[in-house]
Amino acid sequence: MTEPSTDRDPIGPAGRGSEPTEAPLDPPPAGTTALDRLIAAVSVAPIGDDRFRGPGSTVDGVDATFGGHFLSQAISAVLATVEPGWSPHSVHAHFIRAGRPETPFLLDVERIRDGRTFALRRVRTHHPADDGPATDRPDGRLLFELTASCTRTPNAIGTGPGHAPGGDPRHQQLAPPDDIGDLPRPESLPTYAQLMRSLDPLPLPTEWALRDYGIDVRTVNAPWVPEGLSPAGGIRLWIRADGPLPDDPGLHAALLAYQSDESLADNVAAPWGATWGGDGVVFVSLDHAMWFHRPIDLGDWHLLDQRPVVVESGRGLATASVWTAEGELVASITQEAMFRLDEDFEPYPAPG
Repeated sequence: MTEPSTDRDPIGPAGRGSEPTEAPLDPPPAGTTALDRLIAAVSVAPIGDDRFRGPGSTVDGVDATFGGHFLSQAISAVLATVEPGWSPHSVHAHFIRAGRPETPFLLDVERIRDGRTFALRRVRTHHPADDGPATDRPDGRLLFELTASCTRTPNAIGTGPGHAPGGDPRHQQLAPPDDIGDLPRPESLPTYAQLMRSLDPLPLPTEWALRDYGIDVRTVNAPWVPEGLSPAGGIRLWIRADGPLPDDPGLHAALLAYQSDESLADNVAAPWGATWGGDGVVFVSLDHAMWFHRPIDLGDWHLLDQRPVVVESGRGLATASVWTAEGELVASITQEAMFRLDEDFEPYPAPG
């Protein structure tokens, strides 16, 4: 994650509403944790006129940019332009072009509306123009676009004591998975890296599968574990930050956005025994939507309950619900991906 030296200050979501300040946006020093590196990756530096610079992506397993990298940086940029105490409740994004690994990004934020309850922003992400090591001018090739609506957290229905699931059931109509209380506890499951090292062949590109990226992931259901897919035909994971996090709701939202793209589209391919990066698999994320129903604390375990919806005309749709261990619905996520299988495709062998 090598960045050109600049004279401006990197900010995470906690820096919202502030003016640009002077300091470098450099990668974390050697010896920092994977979570430190992830926080740095989702942070952006203001460079004036609602323009921000973000570090380039690394360890993505392909010659492109991980969609979660785009999503999380855009949310950080949005939150830097709203007042303290505001957070995203709705995010809609399109992946337009593949970014170049380790190449920084420029993010332009458009302030569409500032109301008393909601603020709407649009973010456009480019690479810098190739006319200098620290240029602040975009190269003209739009990579990614996101719109986000932010809101204050009011004292309103569903925000105080007695909200679902323990109180008035009208606050949450969607019930948690029937077996959520019977699922293995996260600590009893191998870490993601431990699981992947036990598999031969690896279901995903080696660089991606064996990376340590700051989110602790424990797999409950997947094509590559003995339990197979969930009753809904999807991949289920326990997730939390791999270390302590600052008490900043915006950062937690940005990190969830990063994680949300990690395996959601895989649910489209899972019924075929296919994985992205596999031989004969053409797989490209097209768009992504998130709704944050409650603030998320990624210091605690959450169940990421993912499932396929439909595959038709070379495209597939998958959706996910993010639950606390107690059964509170925190967020809903949907993604569409292009999905095609060539003649040389062979399914991943089922465990056992």
